[in-house]
Amino acid sequence: MARKANGKRSFSRDGRVRVHGKASNGEGSVYLDADGSWRGTYVAPGSARPKRVRGKTREEAIARRAVKLEELSQIQSSTFHRDATVAELAEWWLDVVARHRVRASTLGTYGQRVERITNTIGQLPARSLKPERIARWQSDLLKSGLASGTVADVRVTLHQVLEQAVIHELIASNPVDRVAAPKVVRGARRALVSDDARHLVGAAADDRLGAVVALLFVQGWRVSEALGLGWEDLDLDAGVAVVRRAAIYVHKVGMVLGPTKNAGASGTHHLSAGVVELLRARREAQAAERLACREAWPTHTYEGQTVSLVFTNARGGLVNRQAAAKAVTRAATQAGLDPQGIATHTGRRTAVTVLYAEAGLDLSDIARYVGHKGEATTAGYVRSLGERPKATAAMAASMLDPVAEARLGGQRPSL
Repeated sequence: MARKANGKRSFSRDGRVRVHGKASNGEGSVYLDADGSWRGTYVAPGSARPKRVRGKTREEAIARRAVKLEELSQIQSSTFHRDATVAELAEWWLDVVARHRVRASTLGTYGQRVERITNTIGQLPARSLKPERIARWQSDLLKSGLASGTVADVRVTLHQVLEQAVIHELIASNPVDRVAAPKVVRGARRALVSDDARHLVGAAADDRLGAVVALLFVQGWRVSEALGLGWEDLDLDAGVAVVRRAAIYVHKVGMVLGPTKNAGASGTHHLSAGVVELLRARREAQAAERLACREAWPTHTYEGQTVSLVFTNARGGLVNRQAAAKAVTRAATQAGLDPQGIATHTGRRTAVTVLYAEAGLDLSDIARYVGHKGEATTAGYVRSLGERPKATAAMAASMLDPVAEARLGGQRPSL
């Protein structure tokens, strides 16, 4: 009767795989070689191929392999033990690696992703994770109702965490690399035409946060930059503003002042006449609020400097982005626009799209205007090409088509 083969797999009803006779992780196998000696294999972290030892007997091969595995355990990372869990790695990565690379708000987002990881597979040793386990984990997250984009983001964070396991030689390769990312389905992101944008900004003029709405839809600012603006950053007579900081939300902390998203956002911005008028009105309204609060009005600081915020709540505290979003919704409704899909970042997309599709400006100029780091990012904000394709085709015809050139009499259409 044939002996049951080592490594045979069986499948349970829930789809889990069981391997019969499988050696422990890292131990490899023991077999008789063609020359009559015994070979023992083992996996060294960081090595793609198994290592081998030789012995005259099976017991000798096993003993020599045990010595090698013990040597490996002695030289592995002093930071983590061999069975370090995903949760241990994730918390270490969040505190030691991510903390020094990103803004506080982004670190808070990473913290939320790490929570999802630790609540699901955090108890598992990192070395036990195989591609099939990652695939099941990813599938379970999708089945739980999380959006595909959220699952994709959590997957990216898990990959970053497990990269630390590779660096510290706990695993040979990152299992996330061998699992396809979920297909991300994103809804259409709206941008307004210039007429609708003007109506919306006009409708917001009497709103307490009307100047915020104008900064979003006229200047194309991020809401965090508008809410972090200080009176010290403004020269209303000259019509200029300097972006130096942002008001950001930090998970489990709340609204705080922090750095801007990137270096492109910082610098001097030229303000439109309408925005300047709204800021002057805001200064008068805030003066009355400060007078009512008297000594209870809080003092805000950033990087050791006192900041007199332009936008505060009635008691002088920081304004959260939800309040700004509600102001945008109110203005859209009052302007007779469907508020569905119109949010704070719609202003940025609107400014970019109008300046590119309707005004015909270059992406590089628009990138500088809205504070993008580069024009490639700005191109992703364009939601309509307007008359640009038609104008480009007409220009090509006038210069390359002899029939069109003759009809135009040598004149060139304008772009």
